[in-house]
Amino acid sequence: MKPRSCWSVLAKKAKDEEEVAQTAAARARNKVLELQQSRQRMSDLLDDYKQRALAAQSQLQTMAQATNSRQFLLQLQSLVDRVDADLKVALRELEQAKAMLLQATHQRMKMETMQEKDLEAVQKWERQRDQKEMDSLGLTLYNLKA
Repeated sequence: MKPRSCWSVLAKKAKDEEEVAQTAAARARNKVLELQQSRQRMSDLLDDYKQRALAAQSQLQTMAQATNSRQFLLQLQSLVDRVDADLKVALRELEQAKAMLLQATHQRMKMETMQEKDLEAVQKWERQRDQKEMDSLGLTLYNLKA
């Protein structure tokens, strides 16, 4: 009796799926980090321009300059809001990728366990067969001596 090859194939397939899930989780993590960094840069830029706008208010500005400044701040704020929305989506995707990775790891461990159990069953069967052969040989030897 030989170990079944199906378990090794299934274990390899599960391992491959786990690697794919790990790659997807890493990509999602990187995307979240990039968006967080982008959010921080946008926030810093927005704060900087707000301070500049406050400083400019103390000086005389034309109506066009004030309008342009306000318009720029509104556009910058809309970019920050867009990055926030993208970040929420990326965080959701990261959670899904983590769940898929957990499921793939569980499946891989299950297949490896099944492969080990099959190997143990084969080894047990071989030990029993060997023991039967030894018993049979011992009995034959005893009968020949008698």
